[in-house]
Amino acid sequence: MGKPFHIPDYELVIEVARGSYGQVWLARSVSGAWRAIKIVQKALFDDARPYQREFNGIRQYESVSRGHQGLIDVLHVGCNEEEGYFYYVMELADDQVVGQSIGSADYSPRTLQSDLNSRGSLPADECAYIGAQLADALHYLHEKGLVHRDIKPSNIVYVNGCLKLADMGLISGAGFTSSTVGTLGFLPEEGSGDWRGDLYAIGKVLYEASTGMDRNSFPDLPSHARINPAAGAFMKLNQVYLRACSLNERDGFSGAAQLATALKQINAPSVFSGPFSWREKRLLAMVATLVFLLLASDAVLIYLGMRSEKSEPVLHVSEEDNSIKGKYDVKKESESR
Repeated sequence: MGKPFHIPDYELVIEVARGSYGQVWLARSVSGAWRAIKIVQKALFDDARPYQREFNGIRQYESVSRGHQGLIDVLHVGCNEEEGYFYYVMELADDQVVGQSIGSADYSPRTLQSDLNSRGSLPADECAYIGAQLADALHYLHEKGLVHRDIKPSNIVYVNGCLKLADMGLISGAGFTSSTVGTLGFLPEEGSGDWRGDLYAIGKVLYEASTGMDRNSFPDLPSHARINPAAGAFMKLNQVYLRACSLNERDGFSGAAQLATALKQINAPSVFSGPFSWREKRLLAMVATLVFLLLASDAVLIYLGMRSEKSEPVLHVSEEDNSIKGKYDVKKESESR
C-alpha cells in the first residue's frame, strides 16, 4: 500500500481508484457507514501551486455540493500538512452488483462507464434523460462560480440509482484555463477552465453513450444511423451534442441551462406542453394502454347489455283481450257495490 495515511475516525479498507495525484479509497467510519475518501498528495505535483489550487477548489465545492442532487456530496474536507496530503470524504457510489448494500471489501463502483462496458450503448431517449440531469447539475455548479473540468463516463456515478457528477479533484473557479488539465478527447481546443469546456465534455459523453463509439471518432456515426438518417430521437440527440461540441461560440449553447432544455425536449411528446423523461414516457404509455383496455371493456359490457334488452320477450295484448278484460273489470265493480 505504500505510505500509510491516517484519516481520523475512518478505516481505509481498499484502494478503488488511482489518479495522477492521489487515490480513492473505500472506507468505513467508526459508526460503520461506508464512504469514499480521496487522498491527494503534495509530492505528486510539480510544485505547490496546483496542489493548493486543488485544495482550495474542493473546499469551495464542499460548501455547495449538497445543494443539488446531481452532484456527489462531500461530507468533510481535511488536511495533514505534516504528511503532505489533503483528503475529502464523499458519499459512496453504488456497487455494480449490490448497490448500497455493501457487506465486504468486494466493491466495484457503478459508473456510467461501467454501464457502457456492459451494455455497449444506451437508447437515445435514455441518453437525453441522463444528459439533461447532468446539464442541470452543471448549471447549478456554474451559477456558484465553479467548473468541473474533468467530465467523462468514469466520473459519472450512481448513488442509490441516481446519476451524479463525481471526482471533483480538478474543480476550479471559472476563468482558470489550461489545455493540459482534464482528460484528452473530452477537452476543447481552447482549454478546460471555462464553462464551455464542461458543455463540450457533456457532448462527448453523450456521443460515446449513444453510439458506443470512442470519443476520438467524433463526429462519425455508427452504420445503422448512416443507413437510416431519420432515426428520430437519435438524430435529435446528435444535433444536440454537435452543438455542445461546436468550436464556434455562435453555434453553441449559451449555458448549461439551455443545453438541459434542449435535451429535455427530445423526450417531450408533441401533444404535451412539458418535457418528459424516458422513464415518464414509458409510464405514460402504460397508463394509456390501461385506459384503452378499461374503455374497451366498458364498451363490450354496454354492447352486451343492449343485446340482452333486445332479446327479452314482449307480451302483446290484442283488442279482443282488452275488450274481455274491460267487461270483467265492470262486472267486478258492480258486484262490489
